[in-house]
Amino acid sequence: MDRDVEDHVRFCPLQCDLGQRICTDHNAPTDVTTAVLIDGATVYTESSAILKMLAYMSFPWYFLGFLALCIPSFLRNVAYRAFSRHRGTIWKGVKRLMGWGDVCLEAYRARILGLENMPTPLPQSWGFGEACSGFEQ
Repeated sequence: MDRDVEDHVRFCPLQCDLGQRICTDHNAPTDVTTAVLIDGATVYTESSAILKMLAYMSFPWYFLGFLALCIPSFLRNVAYRAFSRHRGTIWKGVKRLMGWGDVCLEAYRARILGLENMPTPLPQSWGFGEACSGFEQ
């Protein structure tokens, strides 16, 4: 979210009622196994959702997204599906290699839609858990 310098993007978890309703209204997938980006009336899924979102980020992200969109979608989506099946293991390895701690979303809560009716506390796996208490950015 820090890379969205113009504050264009809002995240809405598919696990919440609002996320389900938005996806249903746009005929987008409602399962949590894929990324969905709704840009106006256009729905992007899988690798296209991630790469199109990079257009709203600062350099070099928007440039990398543009270049990656030149790769045929069937190849990108094979890689996306492989990554998404193993993202938890990959992310844990990256955090260990880079010496990073947990990702804490509490500082971004105002930019995440649909949390109003969600139980408190939110699942720790969403980055709102105890490991984030006292988080300051």
